[in-house]
Amino acid sequence: MIAVIMLLALLCQGCTEKSIPLASALSMDSEGNTGLGIHAGSTYDEWATAYGAFEVQVADGENYVPYTVDIPEERKETSEDTDPIPHDGRFMVAAFYIDDVPMSVKDIAEATGVGTDELADYLASPEYLAEHTVVFRYMIFIIENDVVNNIACDYLDYNSEL
Repeated sequence: MIAVIMLLALLCQGCTEKSIPLASALSMDSEGNTGLGIHAGSTYDEWATAYGAFEVQVADGENYVPYTVDIPEERKETSEDTDPIPHDGRFMVAAFYIDDVPMSVKDIAEATGVGTDELADYLASPEYLAEHTVVFRYMIFIIENDVVNNIACDYLDYNSEL
């Protein structure tokens, strides 16, 4: 069930041309630093610079919806007379790793020939898991007052948890 929810969250992202994070970007060391150097206390701008190239979603009630990261470099090009936009929320950066290769939902659908609506069931099927390793990695960043307040890092190993 969790796998279906995570896949549906990723399906909501659409088919953007964002990068897919390597597993190291979605990891955290024992001191609470992510693979890209973000930690509790980092600013929104530091987080946006580190994770803005990836597909990001923001919590909207129980669901995650696509979020356009307000990249500091792009913001400088706009009028500096405007008030800063608040960036508070619960943000998710995630990716699937099929046989240790990071892939987008679009890439998986194209590689398997399965439509995105059927993809969750296909990836979780015993037949597919007998021939492939499937891991869904994700990080949740809670940002309040433009400061990273908390980071959660986890994964779902389809082969051992489904």
